[in-house]
Parts: sequence; structure tokens; C-alpha cells
Amino acid sequence: MSIDTTDDRRRSGALGGYERRVLDALCDTLLPPGGAVPPGAADLGIAGDIEALLGRLRGQSRWLVRAMLLGFDLTALLRRRPELFHRLDADRRYRWVEASRSSRLRPRREALAGLEALVQLAYASHPQVAALIGYDGQPLVALGPTGTATGPPTPVDLPVIRYPEVTDATIVADVVVVGSGAGGAVAADTLARAGLDVVVLEEGPPIHRGDIVGHRPVERLFEFYRDGGLTFTLGNPVISLPMGRAVGGTTVVNSGTCFRAPDAVLASWAASGIPDVGPEAMAPWFDSVEDMLGVQPVPEDVLGANGEVMRQGAEQLGLSGGPIRRNIRGCHGHGVCAFGCPVDAKQAMHLSYLPRATAAGARVFSGTSVRTIRLRDGRAAGVVADVLDPLTGHRRGTLEVDARATVLAAGAVFTPALLARQHLARSSRQLGRNLVIHPGAGTTARFDEPLRAWRGTMQSYYVDEKLADGILLEATFPPPGLGYSAGSLPGWGRDKALFALYPHMASCGSIIGDTGVGRVSPLGRNGVAIRYDLTRQDAAKVVEGIAMAAEIFFAAGATEVYPMLPGLGSIHSAAEVRHVREGRWRPSDLHLSAYHPMGSARMGTDPSGSVVDPFGHVWDVPDLFVFDASVLPSSCHVNPQITIMALVARMAARLADSLS
Repeated sequence: MSIDTTDDRRRSGALGGYERRVLDALCDTLLPPGGAVPPGAADLGIAGDIEALLGRLRGQSRWLVRAMLLGFDLTALLRRRPELFHRLDADRRYRWVEASRSSRLRPRREALAGLEALVQLAYASHPQVAALIGYDGQPLVALGPTGTATGPPTPVDLPVIRYPEVTDATIVADVVVVGSGAGGAVAADTLARAGLDVVVLEEGPPIHRGDIVGHRPVERLFEFYRDGGLTFTLGNPVISLPMGRAVGGTTVVNSGTCFRAPDAVLASWAASGIPDVGPEAMAPWFDSVEDMLGVQPVPEDVLGANGEVMRQGAEQLGLSGGPIRRNIRGCHGHGVCAFGCPVDAKQAMHLSYLPRATAAGARVFSGTSVRTIRLRDGRAAGVVADVLDPLTGHRRGTLEVDARATVLAAGAVFTPALLARQHLARSSRQLGRNLVIHPGAGTTARFDEPLRAWRGTMQSYYVDEKLADGILLEATFPPPGLGYSAGSLPGWGRDKALFALYPHMASCGSIIGDTGVGRVSPLGRNGVAIRYDLTRQDAAKVVEGIAMAAEIFFAAGATEVYPMLPGLGSIHSAAEVRHVREGRWRPSDLHLSAYHPMGSARMGTDPSGSVVDPFGHVWDVPDLFVFDASVLPSSCHVNPQITIMALVARMAARLADSLS
């Protein structure tokens, strides 16, 4: 049997003709016409929308989707009467999809899960579907009379240098910082205000209000995230690991949650011998960061129904929790924090630390992909970067930075990959190892009354009753099709019933303090391979998080909870939560995502067991530093951005003293 993978005349560039036929068949099978939301995928041209979104991507992510399409099409050859999936009739395609959900063949299940998430994302994000399911995208608190935020009144002006302003060039600085996220921005600010000449290199583009307002969240997902949000870990199970790619890094697209690392975690780091990281020593650094970012609990007027439901349930059960502390000024509760704030209320790095750094003289370059670390007599002496065309991603020049100190702040995935590609910092054999990611699952519940839970802060209320056991729950409700919402539930059926109930839904996600079993390795010239296997102990934490979330929702009056576990489509009472706890769930049964890679170049006091010293200095290479989530010695059990910033402020202050 031959497979025609040549392009046809309809091809837009992202997919070949064969791949488009497979996608058409899958879309029509998952989303036929009729039911609670009448338009089918074919009626709305969803396959074409997906291809257009994929056309914005380059490299690994597009190839991953193409591989999943090919792989799933081939799985139908396992039938008693072998035939490619896209050649089956509608009824046989549907039966094959349903059987694939519980197949013992992991690649078959995972290919379907990945493709189904992509189809649901495109369908639920379509304006016509959004209108039919009641999503209006309106904030909880009205904007000013001109339709803009009452504060901050004007966009922040952050000067950024990019192609064609720069092509081939060599510049000299005291410090070059690679990356502009939570670590890089704080480092640049600290060093620049100490009077040092600082250059910041960022691969992603600058993001402005005009790039957010008027653009659908799904469009922002594919623009503001690396690989269009399609980054995954390889292992058991496959886990979604979205990362930002913009000036300001992931802080531009995270939920703005600002937990300090728990005292017990800081005390454990201090007990390992790392100086000045205990709770008392770190308190002033946390205070400084929080003051800079306006960190405060979510105000009542933007807590929203999703947060209120979780609060009611937690209080009914006597569980500890509260409104989440966030880096906000003037929040109106648009509920799209993870796709860029349309009113600049979330104080991401491009609105806070980076403007202060540039005011002190720092220079920020975007569209610059660091290729190598320059070495001179065994010491780090700057970097060499490709200058990228912001429209095409093609290389247009080479930027060389000659610096007295080189700071890597590209995150816990790309910092170790950059070092490993040059065989640097490998003497301890810990580089790229010990990766923790905070894997978690989403749990969704249905209520009789409409909640319109998208109105309000996207991540609003937490329950930390079992934080000591590594389980943290956070009320999180994203736009339809994106994350934990009705449009993301598997097995919602051909009648699309759960889509129509979207206004009645509430949801929360879990964060699991994992044990560090992941590994990052370079792949090819620019790629990375992220290997991560969920342990059975951590899988048990995920399941307990799902059970806790279900109990909270039922205590708040939910009529049905969807635990997203195979063979357990929904539960209808608190008594039925036992089915979650008593099930013999394997790691591969869990639908997981993670947002907090950490620990892959951990700090320590022993060069044989760590990559950097207690102040981020790479043991093996003089004048080379790591100032990002890579250095965390272990999981911090909570969203790590404030912990990263406080640690980097501490480390950068030491570096500034040494260079002054």
C-alpha cells in the first residue's frame, strides 16, 4: 500500500496534501455537524485554520504535528481489515477514534490526544463557536470611558534594538545577559543600576498592547510561545511544556502568580550548605522584588466566579487557601493572563525590570539567537549570536558581544542545552539533569447555574492544604479550548454537549512538587530534547490533586466533575470521588501539562554534585554565570517566578560588586 505525501494544489505550505486529507478526516470525525453546537469542523474550515496556525511555526513543532498525523493514520492498519484511517467511512473512523482513547498502544493514544487538543483548540477558538457557547471575552471590571484601562494609562516605552537596526556587528560591554525573562531582566536591572554596561540578548520579539488587543488568544498562543505552545517532554507520559518566547520571557505569558518559596524549601537549601538562602536571609530580596512588581492578593472585584467557587468549596471543607498573590497594577479581570495582558496590568519583565534597566543604560536586543559562548584562555568572554529577521526567522547577520562577564538566563531548558552544545560545565555530570517541571492535571466541574468563569483573573484562588506533600491547587479558567476548560475535555462526544455547557463550568489545575527525573539534551543545531518520566509517587500526587479538586467542587455545589481519567468520564457526587482514589492509574493514564522547568544546572557547594556555585558562577568556566531557574536545587513546590527573581537579585548583586 502506498501513501501519497506529495503536495496538492490546495497546500498552503504547512502540510502536504496527504497530511491535509488525514486532518480533514480527523476534524470531521471529532466534530461533525449537528448537536448542541451545530456547526461542524468542515462547516467552519477548521482544518484550514489549523494549517494556517501551523504555518506560523518553524522547526520541531511543525514536524511533530506532521508525524502525529502520519502515525495516527497508520494505526488503522492494525484493524482486522487494514486500511488507512482517512480512507475509512465516517462510522468506522468514529469507532476507531473511540477505541484509540483506551488503546494499550501508547503512541496511538498520545498521537490522538495531541491532535485532538489541536482540533479542539481551533474549533473552540473560532469566533462563531465562541459566540454559540457564550464566550464574550469581556473583563469582570469595566474599562474606562474610552475603552482603555484606567491604569496604567499609557503603554510602557521599552527601547529594543532588532533587525534591520542591527545586522553584522561587534559590541563591547561589561556584562552580556542571554535571556530577558525572570532571571535575565532582574540581572540586567541589578547590574545596570550598579553602573555596569549591560547588553541583553533575547531571541523572541517585543510585545506591545497592539499585539494583544484585537487578536484572539489562540493567535497570541502561536505568536508569543515557543513552538506555538507545542513544546512537549518525551517520556511516560508525554507532557505539554509551554514556554514563552518574547522580550520579557515567560513572564509575558504566565498567570502572574507570585508565591514565595515555602520556608521549608528554603531551609532545606540552606541545610545543604548553600549560604544566605534560608527564610530570614531571603526575606529582604523577596520584599524588594514584590515591591517592584506591586505584588498583592487578587482583589475581590476581579476574583471572579471561578475563584469564588473554589473558595466556597475549600471553606466548606475547612481547607487552607486564599486569593493568589499576583504582580498586578490596575487589573480588570480579562481572564487572558497567559496570552498577554491587554491593559498592561500584569507587571511582566517588559513592563517593570527591563524598562528600569534600560533607563540605567542597558541595551536590549531582540531577534538574537545565541549560537556560542566566546572563550578566551579558558574564560568566558561574551557570546556570538545570529541576528534573525522578525518576519521570516531567517538569519540576517552575526552579532558578537565582547564582555567581561557572561550571564546565561535562557531558562532551565535552553541554558543547559547551550552549555552542553559546547561541552562546557560538564565536569559534575549534572548538567541537564535533575529537571523538575511541576507536572499537573486539570479538573473541570459543571454547575447548574451559569458562572461565566472566564470573567475575572485567570488564576485566582489557591488551596495549599497538602503543600507539604507536594500538592498545590490553583483555580484556573482560560479561554475556550486553551487549557483546563470544557473545550479541552476528552470524550465530549459527537454531539458536542460539553461545549454548550461552557458557561456552567469551573476548573482548577494542580501543581505537583516532583522529584527531579528529567533531562535536557541538545538536539541538532538549535533544538532540544526534553526527557521526563513521571514517577509512580508523583503520579499518585496528581491523582490526589484531582480527588481534592473534585471534593472542593462538590462542596461548592457542582453537579458533575470531569476528572480526565480513562474509563471515568465523570463523577456525580462526593461519594464517587473514591473511584478516583481507588483507581489503579498509571502515569501514562494522566493528561498532564507543566509550566515550570527548573533545576537542570543546579547550584551547590560541591563541584562534583552541582553545576554552579551558590552565586551562579559555573564551576568549570571563569566569568561564566547562570542566573535563571536552572540553578534551583530542587522543586520549590509553588510557581517559581518570584523565587527565581529573588535568587537572581542576590546573585547579581554579588557579581556587580566583583566587577565594580
